Amino acid sequence: MEFNSTIDLLKSDPKAQSYFDSLPANVQQQLLDKYTGAKNVDELRVFGDDLITSI
Repeated sequence: MEFNSTIDLLKSDPKAQSYFDSLPANVQQQLLDKYTGAKNVDELRVFGDDLITSI
């Protein structure tokens, strides 16, 4: 299933929310600020992992 925004994804997909919750607060904020269009949990992981490696 694909979503229109990261917020919608987090609200609707427990796996996405669990992954998001496991991230440091600064990475969570960057995901919400910069990567607002995650369409599925795999895309969210790519964005999150990219942010973690760039810190």
